[in-house]
Amino acid sequence: MNQVITFLAISLCLGATSGSVEAASLDGQSERLAYNLKIGGLHVADFLAEFDENETSYRTALTMETRGIARWFQNFRAEVKGGGTFIIETGKGPTPVPRQFDRAWATAEISSSLTIAYDPLTRLARSQERTFNPQTGEALSLSDLEWNRDRKVPEPVPSDMRTGVFDPISAFVAARGEIIHHRQNTFRIPIYDGRRRYDLVGRVEAPRLFWIRGQDVELVPVLASIEPVFGFDPQRKESIHNSSGKILFSPDDRFIPVQIMLEGRAFTSVMNLTADCRIDTATCKQISDASDTTTD
Repeated sequence: MNQVITFLAISLCLGATSGSVEAASLDGQSERLAYNLKIGGLHVADFLAEFDENETSYRTALTMETRGIARWFQNFRAEVKGGGTFIIETGKGPTPVPRQFDRAWATAEISSSLTIAYDPLTRLARSQERTFNPQTGEALSLSDLEWNRDRKVPEPVPSDMRTGVFDPISAFVAARGEIIHHRQNTFRIPIYDGRRRYDLVGRVEAPRLFWIRGQDVELVPVLASIEPVFGFDPQRKESIHNSSGKILFSPDDRFIPVQIMLEGRAFTSVMNLTADCRIDTATCKQISDASDTTTD
């Protein structure tokens, strides 16, 4: 599920820009989009994706709720938020500088929170993570999470590998900047997620026709993958090497993600745009109301 959220983040932040791939300025844009997630053809989750950007700052938020058969097994909710500012580097254009990243998820028995904060002078990233029982507040260890593949916390990432890096939200704002402002068709962005260091690597391909909802639609594909750097055991490295993502964007000025595909050795997941919240308010309200009910 973490990889699914990761690739939705890149889709949102690459897509919700101030114009098409050839745009060169930050005029500001605000997007609120709804998606569904299907694994093996089964509807398992809904997402709300939000992005706000202006000349000086950016803010991104993702909310996920389980649906259908997945909700029968576990009522799971996750939120990811990030934000920061832009600086203008000579010869490079706007560059995002993250300020803080927050991730939280919850089930009936377990809650987890993570905050990554950045030193404004050195840009060193520091993280604080907590896993606990939401009913009692009692701290939980990784061994209490039977489904968790991490049986112990990885070795701490060295400070030099946490300096000048991006969190899993601002990384995709940086990737977008490589495409939009630096006019690059490829990108490599260093990411620190609170436990591990890895690189997001991707490339933009030429627009072409794709079969979407029973018709041929011209879309712009962006191919993306994750390359482990520090904190990965051999099994997890193999799993990541066997995974790849493809994000299909509309070729208009909004350049929004229409479909996101994540292929792995064990499964393939597909996310489809279901609503533009500025037009289809009912679908987005339904997801928001469900999230509010889960929170109460």
